[in-house]
Amino acid sequence: MPKIKIISYKNNRFLFIDGYLWMWDTLQERNLQKDLAKKAFGDVLVVGYGFGILQKFLKKNRKVKSITTVEKYKEIIDEMKKQGKIYGDIIICDFYKLQSKKKYDCVIGDIWPDIDKRFLKDYVKFKNKAKKLLKKEGKILAWGQDYFEYLLKRKRQ
Repeated sequence: MPKIKIISYKNNRFLFIDGYLWMWDTLQERNLQKDLAKKAFGDVLVVGYGFGILQKFLKKNRKVKSITTVEKYKEIIDEMKKQGKIYGDIIICDFYKLQSKKKYDCVIGDIWPDIDKRFLKDYVKFKNKAKKLLKKEGKILAWGQDYFEYLLKRKRQ
């Protein structure tokens, strides 16, 4: 069972999982999540709940029909319920063990510690699993996606 701790400072919140800073709710993060949400459409699967920033913006996107989030830790959802509203449906499960017959128009991921080449394998693992959950014309969106795709392109050259 992970230990979840949230620290607030001014208008910002910081989420620690077992002492590791995992997620932050800052103006910059909200803007990045808003940009991701604008690109989404249809039935959306989000991998990782965090503070629910992305889900809140997805809820405002008229092109989005449904929001489902796969969250590994029930404790995150419990803590976010204490903090306020939960957006969309929640599946408590390790994303990589998720068995679903349902296909999604968009799969959005943000489950690696940072946007750094050390986490390229994590991104690729996410991308491969996400492809299996997409509808034919579906779209994968991810935190740091442009950078990770750049690294993959460079690797192929």
